[in-house]
Amino acid sequence: MQAVMDAGSEIEQMFRSVNKICVGDLAKSGFYFSPDEKTEHIYESIKNNPAITEFAVVEDNAAIGFLTRTAFSELLGGQYGFTLYSKCPVREIMKTDFLTVDYDMSIDQVSSLAMQRLPEELYDPVVVKRGEKYFGIVVIKDLLDTSTKIALSERNEIALMRDNLKIGLFFIDRSFSIQDQYSRYLEELFMQINLCGKNFIELLASSVTPKELDIIQDYLSMIFELTFAQDMLDDINPLTELHYTGITGTNQYGKKVFQFNFATIERNNGEVFALVSVYDITARVELQQRLTEEENMRHEEMASVFELIQVEPAVFSDFLADTEYEFDRIGEILKNDSMSAHEAVVAVYQSIHAIKSNAVILGLNTFCNKAHELESKLKMLREQEEIPLTDMFNLSIELEKLTCEKEKFETTIQKINSFKSGAGNTVGNAVGNTGAHSQAYHVLVESLTKTVNTICKDTNKNIRFLADEIEDEALEKGPRRTMKEVLMQLVRNSAVHGIESPQERSAIGKPETGTVRLSLKMANDIIHVKIKDDGRGLDFKKIAEKALQKKLIKPEDVRNADVLLKAMFLPGFSTAETEGIHAGRGIGLNLVQDRVRAEKGSIKVQTEPGKGTVFNIFFPKSKP
Repeated sequence: MQAVMDAGSEIEQMFRSVNKICVGDLAKSGFYFSPDEKTEHIYESIKNNPAITEFAVVEDNAAIGFLTRTAFSELLGGQYGFTLYSKCPVREIMKTDFLTVDYDMSIDQVSSLAMQRLPEELYDPVVVKRGEKYFGIVVIKDLLDTSTKIALSERNEIALMRDNLKIGLFFIDRSFSIQDQYSRYLEELFMQINLCGKNFIELLASSVTPKELDIIQDYLSMIFELTFAQDMLDDINPLTELHYTGITGTNQYGKKVFQFNFATIERNNGEVFALVSVYDITARVELQQRLTEEENMRHEEMASVFELIQVEPAVFSDFLADTEYEFDRIGEILKNDSMSAHEAVVAVYQSIHAIKSNAVILGLNTFCNKAHELESKLKMLREQEEIPLTDMFNLSIELEKLTCEKEKFETTIQKINSFKSGAGNTVGNAVGNTGAHSQAYHVLVESLTKTVNTICKDTNKNIRFLADEIEDEALEKGPRRTMKEVLMQLVRNSAVHGIESPQERSAIGKPETGTVRLSLKMANDIIHVKIKDDGRGLDFKKIAEKALQKKLIKPEDVRNADVLLKAMFLPGFSTAETEGIHAGRGIGLNLVQDRVRAEKGSIKVQTEPGKGTVFNIFFPKSKP
């Protein structure tokens, strides 16, 4: 079908008089529901049918209410919207002041009424009735497109479209030059005056990439070829959502979102022009973005609830306490004027790493991912030679965001607990009966076991964690929080770096399942913490290569085991080839060293190639 509308024949015959077409000719039956239909049922219908962009509420064959998909989603999309409205009939939330017109009303009358509505209602469809019965709806695009075609055939209609309707209308010729007749609103849309003679392609150049501009130019050339069906051209239109950037009168950049429609017009003298209509859909796009963000937030909240209900209460309570401690620690670091920016960044990095490590083992993936993103930013700051004050300020903002995420746990816990009964059945409260060992023992062992299990799941390794030599006295009289942090990092280090894959272990005659063993004892007021694995042992050659690459050692020290062991604990050192949730950031062992030193403790490392590694940590007994 030739995509040409002959202004002297077909279009004039069809649209010569506005009275020949009434709004009922454009109406479609649309979707409608009974006023007693439950909101949750309508929600499911809309979710499963993207075609429902609006719906009427019909009772006794008469439309008594109306809602757009957007308005309906906004009502249910708030923090409590779904809870408040899901069980109520739609009559309680429907809009009753929608625009209703008679079947026989003319297009220009309906257009005038539609354009007199409030800005936020301009794109709401119009409900059509025949007699007193509901007939259907007319979407604004159909209404305005029809009005545009009518306007092309009648001089007075052109004036109406040009001077009153909030639509940009203009003609371009084969060279894409804008013609002298264009709607007054077009200058407001493009934030420019005197558009006549300007090239349409050049007008869009600052808002798209060169490749996108080539696609737009090819598309416009296809329009002028007059050999392609209009339906096909509409389907491949590359300008259905253009993010336009223009310069305002005050030399400030203004951003809008436009939708362009194109149709070819062939005049009696054989000249061909493209009629371009421009709609400002900025508000609609922004609303959709907000709805998408709110939907993502709801998904995150549901994911958090699901993650939390699977965590043992005592372990989660311990996680919250440790996380709060680390945030307090960060606050003190940022207030410490005696620390350099680099020292502060490394210290904050350690705390965020500790928080993330705890979140990983509990399966709090949503929170863990946000902490991991912040870690990435801290890593970049750590590697800068100079850290500007603005970067430190931005860091404080990111920390505040993560703090807010942590505080959301309290709200989520309250929601979970509101559905539970009994004091012993709530998330975040310590369990009462812990058996022969102390609760601190159970929390520590559960946390470390989860650490190993999580790494096994993510790395396809087989690892058994054994904690059969833990003295409660050593755990109670030692620096509990520091010991837990140190053990978390060392167990992760053994599981990720030390233990080989089942295939590697089998190939060298080892059992496919590796072992990480914890010992925690006290003698002569000294607490001895030992983490031992039966993995591959330390690869000093690889350590030397990485340390040289990071400029952490001198070339003459590549065979000095003592220097290489010290390098392992420096910020930024890691033998991992890639970064991930479990390894590669070069902060874990550095955290271990700084935490042990802070408690006036010491570290000794023993290793044997092919047989494993032992970390021995010694702490003085904590003061009462």
